[in-house]
Amino acid sequence: MHLAPFASSSLASRLGTVRTLWPHAETIFTELQQEMEKAREFMSSFEQLLSNHGAIAAERAPSTSTTLAQGSGEGFSVCQDVKNFAPEQLSVKVVGRKVVLVGQKETQNVDEKGSFSYKYEVLKREWDVPEEVDAEALTCSLSKDGQLRIEAPKLALPAAPERNVPIQVSPAAPQPGPASEDGAANKAQA
Repeated sequence: MHLAPFASSSLASRLGTVRTLWPHAETIFTELQQEMEKAREFMSSFEQLLSNHGAIAAERAPSTSTTLAQGSGEGFSVCQDVKNFAPEQLSVKVVGRKVVLVGQKETQNVDEKGSFSYKYEVLKREWDVPEEVDAEALTCSLSKDGQLRIEAPKLALPAAPERNVPIQVSPAAPQPGPASEDGAANKAQA
């Protein structure tokens, strides 16, 4: 609440100082400008955070290359880019007829202003292992440039021993024809 003079000086001289319930306009606008400036700073820092996060996400987006080896009977082969993960942060499991790759990584950062950030990254990929592939013989290897290769050979089919298959001869069934018609005529005459 504040004291405000009337616009008309003759009325103001008669009534004196008048009290209103509305705050002074300058006070409202000053506070509003301060709040707007805070909002601009927040939006600016938020936009900067989003642009940095977008650039980081684009850098760290894992590329996937999945190929099933064909031709020379090599079997199943998958290559996954995992250069953002250390070997101890990765695990590969065979669950039924699926290969499951999981990578987990935690990072904590404190910037020059004392702001603290915590980041938890998870990479999870699954591939179906074809029936003709030996999932029990699956192997993994990690190259120096961060490429994880998962491979499994085709199942070795057992060599079938040679055997003779006998031919069965079934008794001949009577076939309809002129001879059977003559037999039916002879039976009718008797």
